[in-house]
Amino acid sequence: MRLSQSILILVLLATVSSCNSQTSQHRIEIVPPTIEQEASSIWRTINDITFLEEQGYTIRLPEDPLIDSLIVKSKNGSFGNEDFSAIYTLVETGIFNPIDYQKAMERVNNQIDLIQTLVNEIDSKRSEWDWNFNMFDTYQILFTLYGTGGSYDPDKGTVTLLTNQEGGFMNYENPANTIIHEITHMGLESSIVQRHNLSHGMKERVVDTFVYLMFKDKLPEYKIQNMGNTEIDSYLKTKADLASLNAIVSKFSD
Repeated sequence: MRLSQSILILVLLATVSSCNSQTSQHRIEIVPPTIEQEASSIWRTINDITFLEEQGYTIRLPEDPLIDSLIVKSKNGSFGNEDFSAIYTLVETGIFNPIDYQKAMERVNNQIDLIQTLVNEIDSKRSEWDWNFNMFDTYQILFTLYGTGGSYDPDKGTVTLLTNQEGGFMNYENPANTIIHEITHMGLESSIVQRHNLSHGMKERVVDTFVYLMFKDKLPEYKIQNMGNTEIDSYLKTKADLASLNAIVSKFSD
């Protein structure tokens, strides 16, 4: 890693640490990017490239002959863990620059109070529901220049946001929309999505409907994607309907 990059990482770490120390009550933690994390994001995207294309996702990957060849390998079924080292080397020597993520990190930091309010509202209501919204003590927000709009790890409580050097995000100008969408994915993963074996499209519709009904006043930009069985909309019309989400989804499970 170049010396200038090492200095930038230290500056970003100090900035985020300062922000987090000032808002220690928050359950939202901004995590500065690393080479390994970015290489992992690229690897996962290439590994899932066929599925992502079939679902119509907008995909961003480095423009490099190595990446092109690995995409071909993935589509041929020969891509695997052994390809990670080549991706890591590419990121380390020719791509990674911590400054590229700074604007995005600052924009999310400006939204922490709003995101925390949304998480607290879920926490205060979930005991009234006929299903369990899985929550984490801390949600870590990661950043990547590659992949799709957003992703989540339901085992770790991490949210990964696709950004660019200008601090822009996919789908929404306000990153709080995507972050609460991914947090909701993690909340529903076990008790709703896996329990009822929901298709990808239906999973997205249920998550979108939950966020829209819960937070349409606080997140006026939020929209429901055109995915899944629209017949469920007649059962989910108000925030109060979310209390019976398990019973409602059971009518539409695959």
